[in-house]
Order: sequence, then structure tokens, then C-alpha cells
Amino acid sequence: MKAKIRVRGKSQSRTALGIINAYLKLFPDSTLSDLQQAFPKSLNPKSFTDNIIVPEKETAGQEKLFFEREDELVVLKNGEKLALVEAWTKDAFDAICEHAKQYGIAVAELEGTKPFERGSYELEFLDEVVPPEKLALTEEITPEPKNEGKKKRKFAWWWWIILLIVLLLILFFCWKNCCPCNNKCSTTCTAPVENVMPETSDAAEPDMEEAPEPAVNNLINDIGDAVSITLPDGKDLKIDKNSSEYQLFSFLNSDDAVDASDNTKGWITMDKLRFEKGRAKLTGESEAQLNNIAAIMNFFPNAHIKLGGYADNTGTNESNMRISSERAKIAAEKLIASGVDANRVNHEGYGSQHPVCPENDTDRCRAANRRIDVRVIQK
Repeated sequence: MKAKIRVRGKSQSRTALGIINAYLKLFPDSTLSDLQQAFPKSLNPKSFTDNIIVPEKETAGQEKLFFEREDELVVLKNGEKLALVEAWTKDAFDAICEHAKQYGIAVAELEGTKPFERGSYELEFLDEVVPPEKLALTEEITPEPKNEGKKKRKFAWWWWIILLIVLLLILFFCWKNCCPCNNKCSTTCTAPVENVMPETSDAAEPDMEEAPEPAVNNLINDIGDAVSITLPDGKDLKIDKNSSEYQLFSFLNSDDAVDASDNTKGWITMDKLRFEKGRAKLTGESEAQLNNIAAIMNFFPNAHIKLGGYADNTGTNESNMRISSERAKIAAEKLIASGVDANRVNHEGYGSQHPVCPENDTDRCRAANRRIDVRVIQK
């Protein structure tokens, strides 16, 4: 069928929402039953819902699975409000885009954003098609009636307050970053090192790495903006754009193939999986990153990974190889305990090989080398 409407979206899920609304533009008298037949559950089999679009009142208790804000609801001609499932994998998104073509709905290429980032959509009427009403972005605010001038002035007054608060927060944030000592700014003021674990004693384990050092989480300071990923069970997974979890998720969610010809490629250094000096004991925030990895693995049930454990250079080759193997095993057991099948997680220790901080001569550098790397071996 010749395309009549083009959906131009800024994310997978928002584009799917645009497709449903485009269908209603072309078939304005459609009922809920018509929509459910036009867009069956088979388009998004991982949605964990009976239908991908349901009445708003039926989403109680599972709101996180659906578009839930008032301006995100699909509204029928009779005023009935419907909610569309919000989690769309790449396969499901490709399926609904292809399916929509039979109704005269085309989908433009996503505008350079990553999956699951918040965005909006636009509907573009093609050729001789006349829009039934003025097009609007899904997140536009409905203008107030002209006869409510007093309310409009009050609304504008609140926006000035909000703008002032935002400016104050920006100034405070800049001051905190420029003045780490909080009470003065000078070239002699040194910012404290973040995420330093307290020193622990390894005196009872002389055969392992030498005396304990503070375990510093990573050498990456710019973790990027937080991104929220809605998983099929309705939970929001919040990770940073430059984090290792985001790299793992992006690769699993992409069309890139696993390079089976070269086992040295494709490794992702877990930037928060750190261990105490001379031990196979994870630091506190390592648990949170392992939970995130488990959630991502459960979202991609066909994925298999390999964990590589590493040590710094302060012990013997034998002791470093032993403790790095123990570290990889500990991380694997944590993932399995979080619901990942054991046959999907391999692990191996590599001693002090392949350091991410080659100098290996400072507390911070050695702490970064006591780590876990992850490689996807099957998608």
C-alpha cells in the first residue's frame, strides 16, 4: 500500500506509539477491538502482557509496563483512553514497523538516539492525504482557553519560579565542581578521590598480593547522563550512558555479530566490579553493577557471556592467577544467584595480564586492574 503517513520518532518505543496514533488518523472510527486485531500481541511477544494495547483502567498494578502519562495515552473517537505497552526490543520494533506498511504507515529512521531514551514523535501526511486535524507533538502542552487569562498569567508566574530554581541548581552544581573544598577556591585545593574503600589487612595471606591498598572503582570520571531502561517485568533499570552496563546492553541490542575468530576482541571492562586487595571479595557497589548485568542478561535470554578475572602486579604469577580465577568465579556465582542460567556464564582467571592501567604503580592504578571483564560469546 502506498504510504499515507510517515512517523518520525526519536526512540523505538515512542515511534511505536506514533504508529498506533497514525493508524487512528487513517481509521478514526476504530474501536479497541479493531486496534487489537490490527496490532496483535505477536508483534511484541516479550511484552509479558495479553495485549500490547489495553484500556487504561486495566493497567492498575502494572503501570510501568505501559505508557502511563496522560499525554501518552491513545484516545479513541468515543473518548475511551487506551495504553500501549512501552518495552520494545529491536526485533519487536522492526516487526511493528514492517506490519504498519499494510495500513499506509511508513516509519522514518530514528533521529540518532539510542533505544529507550525518552523522545517524541511527529506524524507527516504524505502526497494528497489531508490531515483530519492539526498535527501536534505528543508532548506538547494543550493551550489554555483564551477566556482564562488570569490562569495563564499564574501559569507563567510559576514557570519563572521553576526557571529560577533550575538556575540556582546549575550554579550550585558548578560551584561544587569548581570548589571541591566547599569553603574556598584555590589552586592548592585538591578534590578528594571518589569511591575509595577503607584499607583492609591481608597480613594473614602473605602468598597473595602484597599489603592492602585503597580500592578505587575506576579511571573513568565522565559517566554520562543516566538512562532509564524499562525491562519486561516493569522494572526501570537506571544506568549511565558511559557505563559498562550500557555498552553491554547496546551490543546485545544491536545487529553487530560476535567476532568468534578473535577471542581477544569484544571485551568490556566492568567499571565498578572491583575487589579488595589480595582477596576475591567484591567491594560494596560491585553488587549493584552485577544486579544490573543480571537484569540485562535476563532481558536477552539467548545471550551467553564469559567473565575474565584479573589481578594487579603486586603478587607472584601463581597467586595472581589463582585469585583472578576466584574473582571470576565469585562474579559468575552472583549472576547465577540473580537468575541467570549457569550454562550462559563462563569464567576464567588471567592473572595480571592485560592491565587497563599498564603502569601498575599507584594505588588507583592497581585498584583499576583488580577487575572483571565481560565478553559476549553468543547473542
